[in-house]
Amino acid sequence: MRIIGIDPGLRCLGWGVIEADGPRLRHIANGQCLGGTGDLAQRLLSLHVQLTEIVERHAPEAAAVEQTFVNRDGAGTLKLGQARGIAMRRRGCASRNTPPTR
Repeated sequence: MRIIGIDPGLRCLGWGVIEADGPRLRHIANGQCLGGTGDLAQRLLSLHVQLTEIVERHAPEAAAVEQTFVNRDGAGTLKLGQARGIAMRRRGCASRNTPPTR
């Protein structure tokens, strides 16, 4: 099974793809999507386009998306939640929430 792990962020969204075959895990690829500059909508669209290309290239069957944790800044938490929504909006790929400690 091919799995993508995603650490959502507006400035930098980290990702990694592994292949799981029973107890064996094999690294396929990893990298980051940069949100760039501009207004929030432009940054979210940029992340969506980049992540879509990665998913199409590596064809994961499942996804693990890191859960957000509470920041001191409520507005920052909401923006991060929107970036997380971009990461979870993958059709045809089962998603799972993953705590930051995993």
